[in-house]
Amino acid sequence: MKENKNISTGVTYGVIIGLIYVLMLFFRWSVATNLIKFGLYTFLGYIIILGLLFFEAYQRRKVSDGFIDFKSLFQTLFISVLIFELLYSIYTYIHLTYVDPTVGDRMRAGMEEMFDKVGDKMSDADKEKALERMGDIKKATELPQMIKSYLSSVAISGIFALIISAIVKKKKPVFEEVN
Repeated sequence: MKENKNISTGVTYGVIIGLIYVLMLFFRWSVATNLIKFGLYTFLGYIIILGLLFFEAYQRRKVSDGFIDFKSLFQTLFISVLIFELLYSIYTYIHLTYVDPTVGDRMRAGMEEMFDKVGDKMSDADKEKALERMGDIKKATELPQMIKSYLSSVAISGIFALIISAIVKKKKPVFEEVN
């Protein structure tokens, strides 16, 4: 019964967080030309995702009468991580392949514009290396790269889920206080 709560809560919140993540990704990709905004949206988006994981953890603890062990809480959060990172990967593939395949070119143009503002503070070789990396965004839609990206995202988010589980867990007291 406990595992069913872990799984059902993890799946439910994984889908909800994943859909919110996809919505944020849409806005993030729409500002891809402005790399500062893009970075800010990326950072704020992930902070929101972590906040939602905290919310899920507290809700899961609440469902368990205010007490939950580390293992059960982490299991729930990790299921969510697997699902919302999968939705992230699928949406990124769809967006970069079908919705807006010119994102890489626009990001490259934005980076070149930033380089023009920087002037001589950066060497031409460093500028070229950065622009080459930006051109590799199309590689992000290749299956091996997508799998690698998904697994590294799961690892990073899983670490945060581990930390959140350690913070939110609450064991039942061994002895109840009687007044």
